[in-house]
Amino acid sequence: MLVLGIEGTAHTVGVGIVTEKEVLANVSHMYRPPEGGIHPREAANHHVQYLPKLLNEAFRIANVKPEELDGISFSQGPGLGPCLRTVATAARVLSVKLNIPIVGVNHCIAHLEIGRFSTGAEDPVMLYVSGGNTQIISFASGRYRVFGETLDIGVGNMLDKLAREMGIPFPGGPRIEKLALEGKKYIPLPYSIKGMDMAFSGILTAAINKLNNESKEDIAYSVQETVFAMLVEATERALTHLRKDEVLLAGGVARNKRLQEMLEIMAEERGARFYVPPADLCVDNGAMIAYLGLLFLKNGKRMEIGDTQVIQKFRTDAVDIPWDVKRHKKDYKEAPGAEAIIKEDEFFGRKVVRKIRTRKGYRIKELDEMIRKQRTRKEARLIHELKLHGVRTPIIYDLDAYEIVMEKIEGKALADILNFLSPSEVSRILERIAEIAAMVHRAGYSHGDFTTGNMLLRDEDIVLIDWSMAEKGASIEDMAVDLEMFEETFMAAHFKYASLYPVFLKKYEELMGKEILKQVEEIKGRRRYV
Repeated sequence: MLVLGIEGTAHTVGVGIVTEKEVLANVSHMYRPPEGGIHPREAANHHVQYLPKLLNEAFRIANVKPEELDGISFSQGPGLGPCLRTVATAARVLSVKLNIPIVGVNHCIAHLEIGRFSTGAEDPVMLYVSGGNTQIISFASGRYRVFGETLDIGVGNMLDKLAREMGIPFPGGPRIEKLALEGKKYIPLPYSIKGMDMAFSGILTAAINKLNNESKEDIAYSVQETVFAMLVEATERALTHLRKDEVLLAGGVARNKRLQEMLEIMAEERGARFYVPPADLCVDNGAMIAYLGLLFLKNGKRMEIGDTQVIQKFRTDAVDIPWDVKRHKKDYKEAPGAEAIIKEDEFFGRKVVRKIRTRKGYRIKELDEMIRKQRTRKEARLIHELKLHGVRTPIIYDLDAYEIVMEKIEGKALADILNFLSPSEVSRILERIAEIAAMVHRAGYSHGDFTTGNMLLRDEDIVLIDWSMAEKGASIEDMAVDLEMFEETFMAAHFKYASLYPVFLKKYEELMGKEILKQVEEIKGRRRYV
């Protein structure tokens, strides 16, 4: 099968031609604004200007004629409206003129599938980092699910905005990378991560405020080390939650060598495999759109012209995947989390677990020691405080700078067994989780990593574990993030019971009212899809 794909979600317009075995052509041109950020209509005008040239060039490089095509695909979203409409119109014209099938595809999934195609990865957790998108994606229950993402701006946009404040034109990310190589001093910056979600606007503001007192090189170095450590930690948390052993890096920011190095170190430390596509397939490109279109066409998907409207906020997890994704999970003798190893032991005749925050090789020493010490102290303190509020937490027997020795709570990880329980059992468990969430929130705390991966089923009750990301004096926003995170990971990992999720919401509202639930909806509205 021979398929042509047209990419045009934002600043880059691209054309690719692929078969099931190889990329025959992959050409593109980037819109570079004279100053400031991207203006959607100006970018669309750029695409109109360059698309005919790129089509001719792609056919020449691939050494094929338009009449030989078996199908055409285009980036349907997410993206900037004027840009998306430009490439959709071009694809429709070609489809009608050549009388070949057309299919619109999701830009984010295209990154993932071209990554699997070009690297040999089978069932990876993908860290997708670009200008407008920052997501942690993996396959579950027939779709690619989003397990974590930015709560405000994309990491690429953050780097570009910092570069503009430094007087560096778009695209600024590559220049930030070069400046960081000359940085010598680490400047502490906000480390903003909640489970598998992260936020970058606070880091950007803090970095801009230091421009008058610190060198550009040290600021670039510190921003990269902080932001990339957050991304790698969140990715490792997804690996732990899903028990997968492959990491795929994709998106324009994936070309950053330091980010690649950090992910590779993380993967090696936990016995996973790391993959990154060639540079020309990391960035937005037509080949990935063509390849994803080929997969859909092979599996019988076709679109009528009237169904090819663009979708600016096209969610990754809104697409059913009709082809097989080979699944495999990794079983560990010890449980390596995103920040600690859990070891079973005895302590003066008592069964205990040792939670050891080991050195993370991907983080620089200054940042690593700060995070491990702060989280160990905070977790021990909050476990004790929450017990006073009636929350079931383990007894702590010993504590040092990087290790907590605590009571071993017998139970089964809810993430591992929930999909095998009956609907009535799941409903009962969801009600109990809502009661525990309400108890924690009413006491003024948030958990910070509120997922079924941090819940144990013991004697028909739920025990919440891992309080390292918790906050005392939690805001309405912090509590809402708990609920939003629980919903996102529940829908991704336990999709077969998605229809039961309202049971949780009803019970929580009964106990806590609507204020926090309204904030959850506000957070969802803030999410960056493009």
